[in-house]
Amino acid sequence: MQISQDTHSATRPSNANGYTKINTAMLLAFINRLLGATRGIDNELNIAVRKLKATLERSTSDDELITQIKQVERQVMLQPNILSDTLKIADSAVSQAATSLINLLQHDPKLTAELQLVLAEPKATAVAVLQTKVQSLFCIYHSAIKNLTETNNISATVHKKICDDLQRLINELDFTGRFGSNLNKIRQRLLDGIGGHELVNTCLQIINNIIEGAREERMASKTFLHSIVEELNNIAYKFDNSLIDSNHINKKQIDLLDNLKERIDILELDISTCDNLAETKLHVQHGLKIISSSIQQQQQLLQEKLLLEQQIQAVQSQLELLKKETLLHTQRLEAQQHKLYLDSLTQVYNRTALDERFKLEFKRWQRYKTNTTIAMIDIDHFKNINDSFGHIAGDKALKIVARALQKSIKDSDFIARFGGEEFVLLLADVAPSEIQVMLDKLRNTIKNIPFRFKGKQISITISIGVTQFSLDDNETVDPLERADNALYEAKSSGRDKVIIRL
Repeated sequence: MQISQDTHSATRPSNANGYTKINTAMLLAFINRLLGATRGIDNELNIAVRKLKATLERSTSDDELITQIKQVERQVMLQPNILSDTLKIADSAVSQAATSLINLLQHDPKLTAELQLVLAEPKATAVAVLQTKVQSLFCIYHSAIKNLTETNNISATVHKKICDDLQRLINELDFTGRFGSNLNKIRQRLLDGIGGHELVNTCLQIINNIIEGAREERMASKTFLHSIVEELNNIAYKFDNSLIDSNHINKKQIDLLDNLKERIDILELDISTCDNLAETKLHVQHGLKIISSSIQQQQQLLQEKLLLEQQIQAVQSQLELLKKETLLHTQRLEAQQHKLYLDSLTQVYNRTALDERFKLEFKRWQRYKTNTTIAMIDIDHFKNINDSFGHIAGDKALKIVARALQKSIKDSDFIARFGGEEFVLLLADVAPSEIQVMLDKLRNTIKNIPFRFKGKQISITISIGVTQFSLDDNETVDPLERADNALYEAKSSGRDKVIIRL
């Protein structure tokens, strides 16, 4: 195998830990490509790569380099599939928004039919499909808002519902960078309150940011994966060449041994036919030269083979690291998936997680007929807290209530933020006779929380609407609507109370 002088000068010998030589030029070239490929994907990955580059340029020890490489590869393997998770959450949010809008447009069969078509479309597995669904949905939103505006029928309830749906859509998206920042700014405007004339423009801004954000993530992921595939192809190419070189070395060794054996046989024959000592001595000297030459050639082949084995071990080490980091990446994806189901403000589950858990609990109830309680909770006069003390106080109130609800339930129970200032509890194995006492205790606990903001005491009370799964329920929507109606009754009859409708 031929090895250039540059390659020898840019390598380091193997160390005691079993790691083999590091080709500085190849690593620097790979790092520069990696920096270009990962730009805008993950700040932590960029930092790790830059640290590796700085370490390599300092010509430090292999141990430190290997540590830095492991850190980079750990970050590398955490990146793929984020786009697919984002598509899943965004598609779910679109479906929820379409479902909510159907309930508001029962008087408009044309728009309702268009919404049914959006809901009937398969789940988005690509940005282009999601883009089409989002555009269709917001065109319907635009038409609905325009129709309602023209007929002066946009009520405060409808306006609030649309704003809440848009906030929930933004909350359930996981865009980073400038598009994530833009969506957070829009969400803050929605929290502060916008007029009916701003809704259309706000919807269009959300559409553009979702489409451009998804497109940017798709392109970044495509570039990143292309870089990884290129490096894997490079590893495969080096491995194939190593195998070819190994076969050549083995063939040379076999030919060398065969040639040596043949020469020794000839030498033995010559010596056996010699008539005097002088002639025998000449044959022996000639034979020794042949043997010495063969030994030198054998040593050279052994050196080439040792170098080749080191290169193969280096490739195998790279592949082994990829295998380990794949496992870490799988674990990271599971953690990322869990994060996508959490409400970013309160750190309880969000509406998407609630929908999935609700379906699961309903199927479980259909099978076992256990007592499953649905409690819909609303913070009383929450708008007054925002108006009087600001949204920071409102956010703090939401966190306090969410924490109190979490502490009040069992591990087998479930809590989610339904939207705005509403939460939903799914309580397992609670007898109908125990519901009132249990939830009254929860209501009083929250009422007695000492909540102060900027030196002022703020009173927090909650209204609760409660139901359980019933034999008459055909789908999960029925019990939710029943709990929502009970909550409305609790609020309209004075608030700070529990209303049960089984």
